[in-house]
Amino acid sequence: MAVAQAIGDGTQRPLQGWHTIKQFPDFIDDHWKLYSGSVWYKIQWDYHCPITQKNPVTLVISYINMAGQVYINDDLLWQDQSLVEPLSRSWNMPRYWNIPASALKQGENIIWIRVVAVATQTSGLGQVVLGDASQVMPRYQNFWREQRVLMFFNLIFSLTLGVIAFLVWLFQPKEYVFGWFALNSLAWVLIIYNVLALEPPFGLDTLQLARISIIPIFAYVVFSCLYAWRLAQRRFPYLERSLILILLGVALLAIFLPDHIAILNTFLFITFIVAILILVIHFISYLWIAKKSALLEAYLLASVFIIYLLVLTHDILYMFHVIHDFPLAAYTAPLTTLLIAIILAMRLSKNVKRIEGFNKTLKENVLQAKEELTTSLNIQHKLALENTRLQERMDLSHDLHDGLGGSLVRSMAIVDQSKHNLTNPQFLSMLKLLRDDLRQIIDSGSSAGAKVPETPMIWGAPVRYRFTQIFDELDIQSSWSFPTVWQSKPTALECLTLLRVIEEALTNILKHSQATQVNVHLYYRLPTQLVLEIEDNGIGFDVDAVLESGISVGIRSMQIRLAKIQANMHIESQTGRTFIQVIKDFKPIQP
Repeated sequence: MAVAQAIGDGTQRPLQGWHTIKQFPDFIDDHWKLYSGSVWYKIQWDYHCPITQKNPVTLVISYINMAGQVYINDDLLWQDQSLVEPLSRSWNMPRYWNIPASALKQGENIIWIRVVAVATQTSGLGQVVLGDASQVMPRYQNFWREQRVLMFFNLIFSLTLGVIAFLVWLFQPKEYVFGWFALNSLAWVLIIYNVLALEPPFGLDTLQLARISIIPIFAYVVFSCLYAWRLAQRRFPYLERSLILILLGVALLAIFLPDHIAILNTFLFITFIVAILILVIHFISYLWIAKKSALLEAYLLASVFIIYLLVLTHDILYMFHVIHDFPLAAYTAPLTTLLIAIILAMRLSKNVKRIEGFNKTLKENVLQAKEELTTSLNIQHKLALENTRLQERMDLSHDLHDGLGGSLVRSMAIVDQSKHNLTNPQFLSMLKLLRDDLRQIIDSGSSAGAKVPETPMIWGAPVRYRFTQIFDELDIQSSWSFPTVWQSKPTALECLTLLRVIEEALTNILKHSQATQVNVHLYYRLPTQLVLEIEDNGIGFDVDAVLESGISVGIRSMQIRLAKIQANMHIESQTGRTFIQVIKDFKPIQP
């Protein structure tokens, strides 16, 4: 077995310059560093078979890196579709041929294999097996399983998991671990596709594709770190930014680096070594990260990374020709990818259970809060009822004081100051007035359904009539003045309140003032301002002392009533004159 550089256009076999090789696989860089072009492999073997037996011979080649031709003696047996750039890619494609006995000759036969090599791509010839089909085909099937079936299965499996992880992240954007794992799976899919592709995509030549393929390799390393850290619920902002910036730098260099073989080879080699070192450090350090996180899924992922570390060590030794074996990644990648998928599923299940637990707790808290709120509202309702009852009692007491109490005072004044004994009809008349006042108090208990008198004069007529009779009996002169129409119509409650104020004020005059002249005037200062004025010429009283002491039930009752209708009361008093003024402002009517 020997190898030599091709001459001419690469299709011509050299007569000299052959280098003996001891075994396959053989790498061209071992003979000529950074060589690009065609080389010929010569495999000589003896064929001695009885003429009566014409069994075919099976030839198996595990791969030809990058493209090539196969001759049996001087007859072309097979060749790649493209032997010029963009080259076909047989670097991971095992093939076999059944060579008929008629194509062989007794004695020495030569298998010529032309390999089109590309610098930086570890070009060469894989394992070559020649013999009977029953002995050789199991080797081919093993090559096919390792180089095609397992890799293709890994491609489909990783792509499926990546899509699922992406969809999970799409609907749950805060689950960053699934987003980074989707990118990690995408990078791995691109790496495997580059290994499996038989023709370069988009018409790219081999070196262009080599530049591009280094990017997903480095991206796979970066995204492996990021999704693993997120799984352990850890962040390293400075380190993460540094890795992403290095990835961007690698991408820019890969695209814009000059087409110089030595420079490109150095760049690809250093980038690959740096990626491997980062990955090894990541696998080892993740044990410490998993311990810090104390999460089951982090411990499981750390165990997977230990397997990765062992496989990576074996495959790196294979790539650098330290051991002659087959990469274990083809066997372990599907299994470890499945384990990672299970770990992510555990993480998702854990989050779902956490959400369910949160929803359950939230529901219980809502029910508890609802019960507490119901209890609180019931208590508030009871308090409101009690306050309403108390307010009704207070209102009733004020009404009794202002209405019935005033009537009693008037009746007592008539009886006390009458010059002659009162007759039965007169007593009956006073009792009827008291009955009417009591009925009015009862009827006015709910002012919502009461009607507002049509005019101020109708409104003031009853109180004017009752007090005029008393004033005449007591020789008190009185003056009454009411507007003819409502310029701003008050409510029933406001009418009743003003009426009670008049009754209380006049009752106090009868009881305390010793007045001989009383004036009651109701008028509109403005169309939206109603003014009530009550004046007498009695002995007066100390307004400030009475208000501060709070001993006057009547004045306090008037203030409470007026506050309810948002009216203001002003009192002035001195010897010979007491003046009470009530002002009620109305909202202007919108046009």
